[in-house]
Amino acid sequence: MNSKLVLKYEFSRDDDDFGWLMAEVQTPCFAGRNSMWVQWQDVGEFAASLSRYPIEADNPLLGEWGFGEQEQYTEITRVRIAPKASTGGLVADISLANYYEPANRCRARFDTDYPALAKFQEEIERMMLDRSGGAVLNGSTDVR
Repeated sequence: MNSKLVLKYEFSRDDDDFGWLMAEVQTPCFAGRNSMWVQWQDVGEFAASLSRYPIEADNPLLGEWGFGEQEQYTEITRVRIAPKASTGGLVADISLANYYEPANRCRARFDTDYPALAKFQEEIERMMLDRSGGAVLNGSTDVR
């Protein structure tokens, strides 16, 4: 069954460094979305990290955005990509929290692969360069 993560980024008109990152995860049985302020440079660094091959189990790819208040960090959006097994498959583990009520959160996982990851990287880079559009990481979920 088809699953996907969609990222979109809207550059701020007032600030050169920050914009609004929107994330949406969809699986056959579950969906969630959120958005938050993120520095555009962080999105670019995440995209660059997606070219790493191979991805080791003890060093997964990680895109994580949140905020700190009173020396306590609150994770809002997390995208973790790790090997599924020694066969070359990957698992995308997505955690999304409500920016205004972080206790309200969702988490979903789906299988993906290196070709889908490369396409996702290209789409993020294009989205940031063109300042429009979105990026999709496609995968599948085994529904039993």
